[in-house]
Amino acid sequence: MKNRKAWLTALCSIFALCVSSCKQGSQVEIYTVSKNEAYKLPANWKQTQNTSAMRLATFEVTGPNEETAEVAILPMPDLKVEDHEIVNLWRSQLQLSPISKEEVNDSSELIKIGQFDGRIFDLTAPAETPGEMAGMRIITAFVNSPVGTWFFKMTGTDQHLDAERPAFTAFLGSVDLNKMQQEITAARQAADPHAGVNMANKGTIPTGPAAAPISSSSTNLPKWKVPVGWTSSGPSSMILASFKASGEGGEAKITVSSLGGAAGGLLPNINRWRRQVGMGPADQSELESITSDITSGGVEGKLVRIPGATQGIDAAIIPHNGQTWFFKVMGPTVAVQRESENFKTFVQSIQFNENAQ
Repeated sequence: MKNRKAWLTALCSIFALCVSSCKQGSQVEIYTVSKNEAYKLPANWKQTQNTSAMRLATFEVTGPNEETAEVAILPMPDLKVEDHEIVNLWRSQLQLSPISKEEVNDSSELIKIGQFDGRIFDLTAPAETPGEMAGMRIITAFVNSPVGTWFFKMTGTDQHLDAERPAFTAFLGSVDLNKMQQEITAARQAADPHAGVNMANKGTIPTGPAAAPISSSSTNLPKWKVPVGWTSSGPSSMILASFKASGEGGEAKITVSSLGGAAGGLLPNINRWRRQVGMGPADQSELESITSDITSGGVEGKLVRIPGATQGIDAAIIPHNGQTWFFKVMGPTVAVQRESENFKTFVQSIQFNENAQ
């Protein structure tokens, strides 16, 4: 029971939809698999920086209108939890109700992951999910094999993942888990040449738990100056920090959140917010006219204002160290417009922790 609880805690860290970070000197080992035909990448996939120390590899998948999805490979040694417990960790992150052990087969499909039989799950976050995962989709495959348990997770918008699922399926079929395990073992031996022959028996990395997701108390959280009139309303499961601002026109809510990689891309995120306030989508040719440049502590980003008929959103998107940071003010359009300058000043005051990974 104690080991099961430890694994569930570790998995909660791994699959937290806020980006995990790993500080220098942690006990997590990080290795890179060389190009030894351990898998075949689709043409539009590009390997990028890992946003968590628990990842073996991360890929950016580019689609139309600069839309991006993310694929991650996560090896786990000696996993001691059942299939439905794994699925429920993902479901809880998306604010979906848990399923029972008996419902796993109905909620998943069999799929070939290399030479082994695995299972694949397809989950979509409700539109009302807090933070930037609202309406986002996760397709995850996993396999329990003789060389460990492996996870393959693709995250993106619903439409993009529809288009990319065949390529994801083909990628899973191309995976050679034995080759990936051999590369990991070789990398570990190279990192510790005095370990001896027993090193090969230590199993799949990572060997330590993931660092905790960035939180309101994390040293990786940026610093900022809160405008007069804003009151903190605290973090939540998907929000790193939030504030409220009351006044003429009603209450505006300000949130801070973060996702790994390009987090879907600029235009797809803007169109997701436009839908939330009842506006139609913009196209690529309109991007320059509906966004402006903004700088946070020397880091360049984009500012967008979306004034809907009754509800509005101002948002800043700031890429930093392999993460995409979202700063948003939402509420009645009049309230959002009232806080517009305060919000801009808030974003410009932000100072990122340069040691954050």
